[in-house]
Amino acid sequence: MPIDQEKLARLQKLSANNKVGGIRRKQVNSSSKGQSKDDTKLQSQVSKLNSVNIRDVAEANFFKEDGTVLHFDTVGIQTAPQHNTTVFYGTAKEKQLQDLFPTIIPQMGQDSINALTQMANQIKDMQEKEKSTAGQDAKEGDKKEEDGIPTLVEGQTFDDVE
Repeated sequence: MPIDQEKLARLQKLSANNKVGGIRRKQVNSSSKGQSKDDTKLQSQVSKLNSVNIRDVAEANFFKEDGTVLHFDTVGIQTAPQHNTTVFYGTAKEKQLQDLFPTIIPQMGQDSINALTQMANQIKDMQEKEKSTAGQDAKEGDKKEEDGIPTLVEGQTFDDVE
């Protein structure tokens, strides 16, 4: 079978542009696996401490000094009392104390309620102090502006005052 060289050259030119199979695609590593690896590493380290899983915990709240609360809706807890270690894991949301009040009060003891009322009073006092200092600063700024302006007396000009 005779081969036509012109036809063969044309086909080779076309095939160089149109590769069979296309371009090799790179694999993309998903970042969500890193989170689960960290969780499994943490759980394995805690299990080495002979920890105990605490079940049926509906929520957990951690109170901060600035009045916000770290709130866990669904929480997993592992504790190792002999090592004084407790691990809370789950998704934490930072919420204001006012957002959680109706559901939190039955869970608190008398000492916690007293501490919260003291904290609320301290926050309220701090906010009032900030407002009053802001008002005083504005008044002092007005006085400083007035102090820099000389008073005009009838019969005098600006040149005479200097």
